[in-house]
Amino acid sequence: MERLRPRSLRAPWFPCLVVATLLSHAVLAGVRTLISYRALALGGDAVTVGLVTGAFALLPLVVALHIGRAVDRGRGVLVVRLGLILTVAAVLVAAASPSAGFLIGASAVLGLGQILHTVACQSLIPLWSPPEKVDDRFGQLTLGVSAGQLVGFPVAGSVATLTNAGATTGEQVATTPALLVMAGLAALAVPLAFWFVPADRIRVSRADASAVRQSTLAILGTRGMKPAVYSSLTVLTGMDLLMAYLPLLGQSMGLGVGAVTMLLTARSVASVVSRAAMPLLLRAVPRRVLLVSATLASGAPMALVPLTTDIVLLTVMMLVVGFFWGLGQPLTMSWVTTVADPHNRAAALSVRLAGNRIGQVVVPLAAGGLAGITGAGAIFHAGGLLLLSSALCTLVSTREPPAEPGRVAPSRHGVHPTDVTSRRTRRRPAGR
Repeated sequence: MERLRPRSLRAPWFPCLVVATLLSHAVLAGVRTLISYRALALGGDAVTVGLVTGAFALLPLVVALHIGRAVDRGRGVLVVRLGLILTVAAVLVAAASPSAGFLIGASAVLGLGQILHTVACQSLIPLWSPPEKVDDRFGQLTLGVSAGQLVGFPVAGSVATLTNAGATTGEQVATTPALLVMAGLAALAVPLAFWFVPADRIRVSRADASAVRQSTLAILGTRGMKPAVYSSLTVLTGMDLLMAYLPLLGQSMGLGVGAVTMLLTARSVASVVSRAAMPLLLRAVPRRVLLVSATLASGAPMALVPLTTDIVLLTVMMLVVGFFWGLGQPLTMSWVTTVADPHNRAAALSVRLAGNRIGQVVVPLAAGGLAGITGAGAIFHAGGLLLLSSALCTLVSTREPPAEPGRVAPSRHGVHPTDVTSRRTRRRPAGR
């Protein structure tokens, strides 16, 4: 008698990626705020916070394109796993860091783990999804990001508040217990990367990959790519400045760690709402309007943050900023994958993320120097101006609206972007 094969206990790939993204971004949100407090506790100042924040982006900037090339050749699952493992290691190093130097190193490894995971997840969506589902799945993935931030800020803030309950006003915040909790949360995401069933196991040989590979300049030369990258850069840089420098601004304004984490949580709640509503918004509002509003409507509130200590008014600003930032990231992802050559989609997403990292390196370092001279408030004014400049750039460049992911024009090589399996060879079918 033939023995029945047991049913696989492995899960579908997309829900696993979303849950892993939720957990990793919960960790990222909480840890990056805690790292700022730890830098101050180790004797640092605004410049130190800028160095730590810049280190998060510097190593990913160097390797981003190589990661995209690896994913384009079919190594996406391996990249997801490596990214999640490095995230756990980075948080543990941060928790044990005895000096700012160790903290800078931990921040760099955290950035590397995050970009590995992010490039792979973003690239697998257009690779493994029908064109008509790309927008929705980018929205759901970034909804996982916002939901993770919604969890991460209060968890980190609550643990930090409880462990500093007996501290006197002005005393430095103890961060080790909260960072260890975040490391445990990061560890929960790792098994998910080994559990899901890949949609395919396609690999591309080096020779075939080289035949269709585009240079960075060629990718950036694609119509619509540069404004999409700039829009994404300004939104993500704004998020980084808010996470890194709101604790510093809060201390100078007399706001405690609980109030700061509450404001960051409000920003995340608004992003969750906008990303959950994105399918409805796309049906009711032109895509161009949503792309422009992502930076236009968030620029003024960002610039006005340092001008008030009213917690209600600050919360309203965070809600407005968070709602429109929530739209910016998934829409620029779709924009990039729409205009990119099909064989270089992961590389194009890596270029987008590398642009983000340039902003995350240059802007925090400049912001740290600016804060050392004029105070932390000037950082928020500068961030608001960047967002408004991005809105103008997007408005000009989208006079012809970006194509929707399900209606993509042929690429410069004459290959339709949904034909992602041409010149590839299968090793074995999925799930076996």
